[in-house]
Amino acid sequence: MINKADRPASLAGLPGRTRLSRVQRRTPRRGAKKFLTLTAVVGLVFAGLPAAIAQAAPSRFADGFEGNPAQRWEPLTSGDGRADFDLAQGLARSGADNGWLYAGQGWAAQRIAVPVGGWPERSSCVAEIYAQPVGGGAQVALEIWDPNGWHKLTSTAPFLPGSGYQRIRTSRIDLRRLDTVYVQAIFGKDDGARQFVRLDDVSLRCS
Repeated sequence: MINKADRPASLAGLPGRTRLSRVQRRTPRRGAKKFLTLTAVVGLVFAGLPAAIAQAAPSRFADGFEGNPAQRWEPLTSGDGRADFDLAQGLARSGADNGWLYAGQGWAAQRIAVPVGGWPERSSCVAEIYAQPVGGGAQVALEIWDPNGWHKLTSTAPFLPGSGYQRIRTSRIDLRRLDTVYVQAIFGKDDGARQFVRLDDVSLRCS
C-alpha cells in the first residue's frame, strides 16, 4: 500500500493521481477482508471437527496377554490356587499368548490396571474377557474394582460349559469419578477337583 507521503514527487504533482491512488488503496483492503472472513469461517469449521470426533468415539482398553504379560498382569492366589501365562503354546484365543487360572481347593485371579481418568467419556462402561474351562464346565467371575479402598464395583460369574473360549461381560457401570480401575478374572473351587481355566482378550469400553 502506497501512502500519500511516500509517493514520489513526480507522481504527487500530476492531476488525477490522488483519486486513482485512493481507488488502488481501497481494492486490496476489500479483497483482504473477504479472504480473512473466508479463512475464519473455514478455520471454525475444521476446528470443531476433532472435538466432535473425539466425543463420538468410545474410550477403549484392550489386552491380549501378548509380549510380556507379567509386566502388566498381577496374579492373586489362595489355597492351592495358581495363576500364570502360556507363551506361544498354541492355546490362545487370538495372538500367541494367554493367561490361565488353576484351583482345586482355593482360588486364583488375574487382574490388570486400566487408567481411565483421561478418557473423554466413561459414564457407561463394560468389561469383557474370554475364558475357556479345561476338562469340563466351570464358573468364572469377571469383576471391576476401585483400588481406593479396594471396593468391588461390579461382578458377574456365569457358568461356562467346557467348549472353547466363551465371552464374559459385566453390566454397565459409571466410572466418571475414578482415575484407575482394575479388571479382574477369578476362579475358585472347594471340592478338591483341580481344574484349569484359560483367559484371553480382556477389554474395557466406555461410551
